[in-house]
Amino acid sequence: MLRRRSSCCGASMASRWPSRPACASTTASATRAFALRAGSTRWKGKRSCLDRGRQRRAVQPGGARRPGGVVAPGRRKDNMSVSRIVVRRAAALACILCLLGAASAGGAGGEVEAAAPDAASPGELRSYATIYSIGVEWDLVGDANHNAACTVRYRPRGAAEWKRAMDLLRIDCANQYGDNKSDRPYNMLAGSIMFLSPAAAYEVRLELSDPDGGREVRDTALATRPLPQLSAGGRTLHVRPGSEGGDGSESRPFGAPDAAQAAAGPGDRILLHKGDYGEFTFSRAGEEGRHVAWLAAGDGDAVFRRATVAAGHVWLEGLALRRAEGAGGQGLTADGACRGVVVRRCRFSGYHYSITLRPECAEWYIADNVIVGDKTDVNVSDISGEGVELNHSGGHTVAHNRISHVADGVSYALRNCDIFGNDIRDVTDDGIEPDYGYANIRMWGNRMHGVFNHTVSFQPQFCGPWYIVRNEMSARRQVLKPNMADRYVLVGNTLVGFGRTAQGRADLLMKAFSRNNLWILVRDEAARPAECSIWSAHGRQREGPYNMPYQGRPDWRSDLDYDGFDPDGAGMLLQWDTGGGRPEPLRDLAAVAQVLGIERHGRVVSRREVFDVPDVAGYMREAFSARRLALKAGCAAVDAGQVVPNIAEDFAGAAPDLGAHEFGKPAAHYGPRP
Repeated sequence: MLRRRSSCCGASMASRWPSRPACASTTASATRAFALRAGSTRWKGKRSCLDRGRQRRAVQPGGARRPGGVVAPGRRKDNMSVSRIVVRRAAALACILCLLGAASAGGAGGEVEAAAPDAASPGELRSYATIYSIGVEWDLVGDANHNAACTVRYRPRGAAEWKRAMDLLRIDCANQYGDNKSDRPYNMLAGSIMFLSPAAAYEVRLELSDPDGGREVRDTALATRPLPQLSAGGRTLHVRPGSEGGDGSESRPFGAPDAAQAAAGPGDRILLHKGDYGEFTFSRAGEEGRHVAWLAAGDGDAVFRRATVAAGHVWLEGLALRRAEGAGGQGLTADGACRGVVVRRCRFSGYHYSITLRPECAEWYIADNVIVGDKTDVNVSDISGEGVELNHSGGHTVAHNRISHVADGVSYALRNCDIFGNDIRDVTDDGIEPDYGYANIRMWGNRMHGVFNHTVSFQPQFCGPWYIVRNEMSARRQVLKPNMADRYVLVGNTLVGFGRTAQGRADLLMKAFSRNNLWILVRDEAARPAECSIWSAHGRQREGPYNMPYQGRPDWRSDLDYDGFDPDGAGMLLQWDTGGGRPEPLRDLAAVAQVLGIERHGRVVSRREVFDVPDVAGYMREAFSARRLALKAGCAAVDAGQVVPNIAEDFAGAAPDLGAHEFGKPAAHYGPRP
């Protein structure tokens, strides 16, 4: 499908995929969208923050604007259509924003000349960390042609040798999903350094370069967060339901948790003995490194029917949360800006929402829990009800949980979140749903099986990059939910789809940096091979307000290579609409490389020859199986990948393997740890 776009200089142009404006601006995407909405050309699915709260005035080609915005039909001004005037005004606005952005950058670090349209000028640098990762966002002014790059080096503080990380990704995004808009347009370089040590200080060196002009080296230093530890030296208080007149000692325990809470302080441990504690609010705050810890005593289940966390640095461990007959669907909820909360080794049964945070929460550690929701039929689509609902908050670690019988396993991460080691299955919507999320959401080492709709959802991705690394992923519909995406990193995953195609609306992949993945189609036996393909993409699938514009060909956001494909006897590898409105069969990788210019080093494999598991579909049906989709020695997927600094560099052979499991390395652990 051809879409008309307008450049910042006012010239209309047509292309098979969206072109980018030729004028530099920190709000390039927003300016472009403004020009298109104000003029006669419509760009579906995009709206600008510049026209937020404004009512669009009536403008029609061939008419002149009267006072008050009314158009006089058939009149022109200086032989120029009003639509062109509006586009030129948008261009002027873009230039003003460019100058303002340059002035702002100059105010931070001295005088800076206004950037040329394609030259990059660095702006604000933001950095943050979790327990195992560091994230960076570096704003840009200019670089309308998107060829600025930034290398990343890091080292522990005081070390002599720098290590390479993956380059930052170029971001230019102002996504809108229905009536929901991103908080601002993003013109920047962004990315993560992963797999770091907890509580460690790091130095990071960023080197920005642009062949059109612009170069800067910037150093920053920050530390990863510590892995939560119970503090030593505090008191131990005991609670046993029904006891009377106690003082909290083991021999004379408190009879209710509110008495223990009144007596407790930072660093104290409260042991909860066997019994039913009903509903309770944990409101006594701890301090950084000195939690108020509520622990199961170990003599039987400490049962809560509903719990609320209303303070920071609270620690909950070993508790049983069970939904009472006829009770509401909330298990554990946050109340207010609770920071540094630990929820560990708890069991949740029967809730519609097992764990629910507030948007103002930060730095929770949710690990090694078992969550069984309220879904009784996992063979139908049901989009309501979550295992872990982060609720548009950030800075969290969600690790090694076992989650089932919910709609979504983990949902609504905002930015800077690590989601890893989770075993998610039998869910009625999506495995991980970071919808409406921004930069540096990282998902690695998870297993998602028995997912009814999609494993990872892009509905929408408000800003990239996201990281999807070394996951086992399978879904009944499409492996990835492809509604609206920005840039993301897809490295070393095993992605299994069922039916006629593993990934529909696969133009989603044109936003990806993709390496070392195994795409497996388990073909529907009732479907003719000529109807099946690993990926399918059609422009008509992108119609409507809840879709991004169709992208039939690669652009500056596309980097796909060194992946493996098992089409399971399908008649074509890809079914692809390059922009003419009609999908065409690309029958092999040679055709894919020739037509699309991607996967020049990709390879076709057979799951029967590469996996230790002979029956992949049967393995997917095994609940929390002890088996893995591990590779056979010497198979076509071994040593077939490419090194990706920091992401895919810990390998056993001559090069990284394809898929989620590196041959010769210990098996991945999913779900609660011993």
